[in-house]
Amino acid sequence: MQDFFNHSVLPFVEHFKDYAVWIAFFAAFGETLIGLGFLLPGSTFLLLLGVLAGQGHFDIVSLFIFAIAGAYLGDISNYYLGKHYGTALLQKSWIPFSDTQLKKAHTFLNTHGAKSVFLARFMPALKESVPFLAGSLKMQRRKFLFWDFLGSVGWSLEFMGIGYLFSASFALAQVWITRTVSVIAILVFLLILLYLLKQFIVNNAHGAKIVLQSLWYSFLQNPYVSKKIKAHPKFTAFVKNRFDRKTFYGLPLTLLGIVFVFVLALFAGIVEDFLSRDPIVYVDHIVANLVVGWRTPELTAFFTWITYLGKKEIVLLFLVAATAVLAIYRKYQDLMALYLSFTGSVAFLYLGKLAFHRPRPLTALYFESSYSFPSGHATIAVAFYGFLGYLFMRHTRAFKNRVNLFFAMMILILLIGLSRIYLGEHYISDVYSGFLIGTLWVVTAIALLKWLGFKKFLTDQKPYRYAKIITAIIISVSLGMYLLFSLNFHYKPATHPKIKTLKLDSLKTLFNKNSNTFAQNIFGLDSQPINIIMIAGNKEKICTILIKSGWKDLDNNTKVDIPLFWQAKEPICSLYMKNDNRLYLLKIWSSDASYKGKQVYVAGVNAITDKRWGIVPVFIKDLDQAKEFVANQLQIKADVEMAKPITMYEPFVKENLFGNTYFSDAKVEVLLVK
Repeated sequence: MQDFFNHSVLPFVEHFKDYAVWIAFFAAFGETLIGLGFLLPGSTFLLLLGVLAGQGHFDIVSLFIFAIAGAYLGDISNYYLGKHYGTALLQKSWIPFSDTQLKKAHTFLNTHGAKSVFLARFMPALKESVPFLAGSLKMQRRKFLFWDFLGSVGWSLEFMGIGYLFSASFALAQVWITRTVSVIAILVFLLILLYLLKQFIVNNAHGAKIVLQSLWYSFLQNPYVSKKIKAHPKFTAFVKNRFDRKTFYGLPLTLLGIVFVFVLALFAGIVEDFLSRDPIVYVDHIVANLVVGWRTPELTAFFTWITYLGKKEIVLLFLVAATAVLAIYRKYQDLMALYLSFTGSVAFLYLGKLAFHRPRPLTALYFESSYSFPSGHATIAVAFYGFLGYLFMRHTRAFKNRVNLFFAMMILILLIGLSRIYLGEHYISDVYSGFLIGTLWVVTAIALLKWLGFKKFLTDQKPYRYAKIITAIIISVSLGMYLLFSLNFHYKPATHPKIKTLKLDSLKTLFNKNSNTFAQNIFGLDSQPINIIMIAGNKEKICTILIKSGWKDLDNNTKVDIPLFWQAKEPICSLYMKNDNRLYLLKIWSSDASYKGKQVYVAGVNAITDKRWGIVPVFIKDLDQAKEFVANQLQIKADVEMAKPITMYEPFVKENLFGNTYFSDAKVEVLLVK
């Protein structure tokens, strides 16, 4: 198709290049003229001309001018036909307008007046009929010419402009459809989801409140519940006091206490997972390695600016600004609570880093002198920015505005946390734990604020004079200083020690850790046993040798590929080969070990035998058969010598991610690549 376009269509276009503007003129004129417009697809011609102009074959300005002229003259012709011959023509049976079209056009004209000439231009059923009827109804010529000119411009821009922008941006899209665009698309998708959730809450909050109140009332009126309430008056009074809105020790403390205990339990859980080296720690390393492949200069610059919001200099700047604003408005209770949230989270954060001593990821872009767990940026994002968001919400009356503020703060907090993962400064568990610590201190600060409110301690007073003007100045200066800091400050690049190569006396030593015997899926769970070891030179050479022997690159094909990781690393190459209706998959990882002076690689072999419902892959049950096929094929076609296999573990029977049962004798083939 591309060859036909290049060798047949383009030469034809170049030959009639000088007539393109007249094609645009007559296409627009014919599409508009009464009668002819039903036969000539002028808009299609304009769209095609716009595409060719976007590719550089025609001048878009000239085409645009001639298209406007054609559309405008076509409408003027319809107007004068209607003005001079409208009454007679409408009585003819061969007139191209049906009664339904004429009725719609009359209604449209009566509803919108002179503007209908402009609006009808963008409606296929009215485009030809409205100018004709405007003439037959003796619409003032000056009004018609004015509105019709605007309509002609808009209609020409609609079709020719779409074609031009599509074509001109196609080549650009081919350059920019990279991982940068993919990440942006994911972020936009998440923002859309958050927006839809926000709209759902705004639109349904009142109804949900009524339903919950109704359910609660029905629950209390239930005979069994009423009987229990009467039978236990003391317990009923205790529960009732817990939901009393008039005292701090009632509903406010109950809700805050529940949230605090829940978040504290979550934090205790993540600490336990970290100390016991649960799969979440393995997932940390997987994600850290995956993110490296998604980095681009544009995204790195964006997330670096975001991460500056959590840097101590910027946080202290905004803290001073917030202190000044709250002092100007005499919100002393808010000020006390803000400092409790901030100082408490910083102290807890410092103790956490000292307690766990977790080093920074090896994928970090910038140098950070402190430990990794928990994330200071994530903690401050919630404890400082999140609490400021709460204060804004507290002093906002409209429910819709409160929801908007909540989601705006949520987006900011999530972006700060995401920036730390993207830049490699923290693992996911670091950021998650930081969010939890910040939430604990926000809840504590809100509790203090509520208590001060009920005790009427440090009651708020009227703000100082010119408070709004001073606040605007403070905010402007703070944002300006943040901008200057971001433009002039540069992180020191992180330096990582070179990974030392481990010299093996025995290949079994490589599998002393149980986690090394399997490749894991993205959730950190064992998914593919390692069943081949390769001894070869550099990783570029081994992958090239296998591709030359008949294997194909899985990354360049739409075949099924399940992401797998060994020691939290991605494969250096993923290959496939089809044989006897089976799709054999070979994934190779580079180890940090050498054997007899050569690099050691590990590989996992599997095979897809069928697809359930045409979508879900069905993997082979006998992994040993797949292993033997691959080993024999490599021995024949890739100049590979087979050594004595080794046994890593006991034979087993397991189930994979898709519920397929598979088994293996647990022997690993050893291949020497020459």
